Amino acid sequence: MNGQSETLLKLMEAVSNKLIANEKTLTDLDSAIGDGDCGNSIKKGFQAILDKLPSLKDQSPGGILKQIGIVLTSTIGGVSGAIYATAFLRAGIKAGDSETLGLQEIHEIMQVALDGVKERGEGTKVGDKTMVDALEPAVTAFGEAACNVGDDVASLLEKTLEAARKGSDRTIDLLAKKGRASYLGERSKGHRDAGSVVICLMFEAAHDFFTKEV
Repeated sequence: MNGQSETLLKLMEAVSNKLIANEKTLTDLDSAIGDGDCGNSIKKGFQAILDKLPSLKDQSPGGILKQIGIVLTSTIGGVSGAIYATAFLRAGIKAGDSETLGLQEIHEIMQVALDGVKERGEGTKVGDKTMVDALEPAVTAFGEAACNVGDDVASLLEKTLEAARKGSDRTIDLLAKKGRASYLGERSKGHRDAGSVVICLMFEAAHDFFTKEV
């Protein structure tokens, strides 16, 4: 197992534990304007990932990402499951068989994952009150910071997390245009999108992980 594969496995363990620990938060948010299953679905999917990780020690980073996508395909139902799975599958395909990935390459992988999310969401864009409102600015911030922070991954992720949180904050006042929440019309305003919080939690876990690693 190469160094980046080992790091990715540990990172995904941290991300999975963070999401599972926030099941109630996600459920409460989703219950306000959605169908209330976000927390349980995320817990189910990422618990399955935790169970799968030990068997992926001989995989490249790209192979690990693809296997995570496959797990999510079979464990998180509905459109959201397909969206999360697409993100990881597209990321894995983009990473290919490379054993070592630089920050610019990682940004390109994140961009491909974002494009997959938007495509699977039938043209979802910033302003639709979805995870894209947090993910797109986070990916942009990562790319910009990657050119300026050198190898300081913790600082890079701090900027990425800040962008994701600001994007999530903006969903509170938005009118939902996708999913069950869109049926509520004006009543969807005043509530934070649960999917945007999933993205924030992922980047929060990544930031905390690399801060401790340093």
